[in-house]
Amino acid sequence: MTPLAVVILAHADPVHLRRLITALDDTPVVLHCDARTDDRSFAAMVDGLPGRVRVAPRQRTTVTSWSLVTAELQALKIATTWTDARHIAVLSGADYPLLPMADIVQELRAWDGLTWIENTPVPVASWDTARHPDGGLWRFQHRFLTRAHQVLYWRDVPLRFPWKRSVPEDLSLRAASQWKIYSRAHARALHRLVDQRPDLVRFWSTTLVPDESFAASMLGSPKLLGGDALAPCPSGAWYMNWDNDRPGHPRWLSDNDFDQLKSARWAPHLPLPGTTAGTLPIPDGEPTPYRKLFARKFRSSDPTVVDQVDAELRS
Repeated sequence: MTPLAVVILAHADPVHLRRLITALDDTPVVLHCDARTDDRSFAAMVDGLPGRVRVAPRQRTTVTSWSLVTAELQALKIATTWTDARHIAVLSGADYPLLPMADIVQELRAWDGLTWIENTPVPVASWDTARHPDGGLWRFQHRFLTRAHQVLYWRDVPLRFPWKRSVPEDLSLRAASQWKIYSRAHARALHRLVDQRPDLVRFWSTTLVPDESFAASMLGSPKLLGGDALAPCPSGAWYMNWDNDRPGHPRWLSDNDFDQLKSARWAPHLPLPGTTAGTLPIPDGEPTPYRKLFARKFRSSDPTVVDQVDAELRS
């Protein structure tokens, strides 16, 4: 049984992407390259890849839209049919492991049969906006206008119908990270639900930023999965720094962040979800006290911090 496979969703920076793939050692990889990526960059991403990498059919994706979910689902399907991996991690092309891959595999042994996604029930205070202080419910209670799985905008405002709609009663909404580690069982269950519930797919495809809610909500709904439903989890497996002037976007990491990366790599293990300790929330503004397996965002124009990660954290 293969312990881990990786899905990478990439759209730029072939140099860092190739470094990431190399750092994953012998882990099977399914690579999706955005169809909007220019031909030269795409060729640099895929030419000469090792045999353990499969390239998924390209789709055009945009942030906030269902297209990101369809690209992930397609790559996830390839990973579950091509490999017998116990876990499938979903990474961006700007990620990088903080531990040697053998250590990551060892960390995931405790999670056998469990999915690791930072997720919490909606409404959640961090999803409040000035216009919508409802904990994010407006993302679901309005139908957004789309074309080819892309949300339509006017002057940077997503277009939607003015009246509210009901959320399907089978769903228990979750706010979640889009970067996740699926158990094999949950990855297959998600595809089964997509096939069996086209009504729910139609609902999700007209929500806003569904990659931050779809998978965790579907898997976290007892009416859909019964006792196998995903438990809330206060912390994910990724280190990200949100201290910048772009709300909702983690900032690019540099060598100034290495001490924080080092602390994240050596922090204590996260208690398993479903246990009392594993469902305790982390106070707002507090740095996570739990170990991280990956970090983002990195870029090849500033490789010093990745050099440090390789030399001091992954050696």
